[in-house]
Amino acid sequence: MTPKGKLVIIAAIASVCLFGQPPEAKAAGQEIHQTAPQGRSANQKACPSPDVVENVLGKASDLMEHARYQVAAEKLEPLSSLGCDARISLLLAGALESEGKPPEAEQTLQRAHLKWPSNDSIAASLAREYLHDGQTDKALQALAHFHVSNDTRPQEMEIAVVVYLAAHKLVPAQAVADADYRSHPSVDTLLLLANVLQLQGRYPDVNRLLGSKRESYSDSPKFLITLAESEYDASIYTAAHNDIERALLLDPSSFQAHYILGNVLVRLGDPDRAVTEYREAIQLAPDQPRTYFQLALVLRTKMDSAGEESALNQALAADNHYAPAHCEMGRMLIEQGRFEDAVIHLNSAVEYNPNSEEAYFLLVRAYAKLGQKDKAAAMEKRLVTLLKSNRPGQVK
Repeated sequence: MTPKGKLVIIAAIASVCLFGQPPEAKAAGQEIHQTAPQGRSANQKACPSPDVVENVLGKASDLMEHARYQVAAEKLEPLSSLGCDARISLLLAGALESEGKPPEAEQTLQRAHLKWPSNDSIAASLAREYLHDGQTDKALQALAHFHVSNDTRPQEMEIAVVVYLAAHKLVPAQAVADADYRSHPSVDTLLLLANVLQLQGRYPDVNRLLGSKRESYSDSPKFLITLAESEYDASIYTAAHNDIERALLLDPSSFQAHYILGNVLVRLGDPDRAVTEYREAIQLAPDQPRTYFQLALVLRTKMDSAGEESALNQALAADNHYAPAHCEMGRMLIEQGRFEDAVIHLNSAVEYNPNSEEAYFLLVRAYAKLGQKDKAAAMEKRLVTLLKSNRPGQVK
């Protein structure tokens, strides 16, 4: 997301009353140091009056609208340090981030979160920062007191859902996505809820949910793409084919639509056209390893070993951590008698996906072919342990 995009979100979260009706106030140097009315607690006596706070918020917002982020930050920082109003810290974080100072923005949110741990706006903003940095655990911790209410904004709920999904917390993700859709019904909130249900494997529920809204969103490519994907996962291939073709008529440039159509065509027994769709998807989004992988699988059925290996190499060039491509490469190398090379790829496959039964099975074969009986036995033991874990009660 661009800095401007993040600014829009943060500014919206910060306050809905930053614009309009800014009260008159003293000069900037006096605004910050105006004493609070009597009756406030000792730690609030340094805070200016509410009118002054609103005035500073309004001026800072106007400055940010004109891309004067540094000036806005300078106006907000003194008030933020007083801890008088959560919106000040939120807006300051937005100004600092837009100014190109993400560490300072994150520190501002951290301080604000310590003071207002139950403030959903601050929690969501801090969680977004942590998730952007790849710190999923910290993002989840930031949402420890997140509680949807009538005042929770859509942006905050959407951030919470994304964090919960990244942390594999599907139950709270569904709860928040459902609340978001009920409070703010739209195609975006509907599809957010549908995506959470898809991740739970609840394809019939997704199909019922989206099917009930087909007339409302029949001209929305993203709606049709999500519906077609769920229909595909539920093995309703003809319906998926019709919906994804309709999506492509509306948006021929959609990578995801071409990719899903390729998958559907494979199931409908048209591998040649599937190859065409996968190649089109690659042209539109060459950084997606899953497309190369699916292309490789189709080329395998067409007995095109060279094409399959090339597609797998492209998948790994796009993402060397993509476990399915390592696993398939290992299988292919075993068939070619290149057992040492196969072991390298298969060990990468189990490193990046420790739950891959196929990768462990193939490792047993590869080590056995190399005459490394101890390693083959070790992999067989790990495979049995994995099978028992994946299929409790079925494997002894």
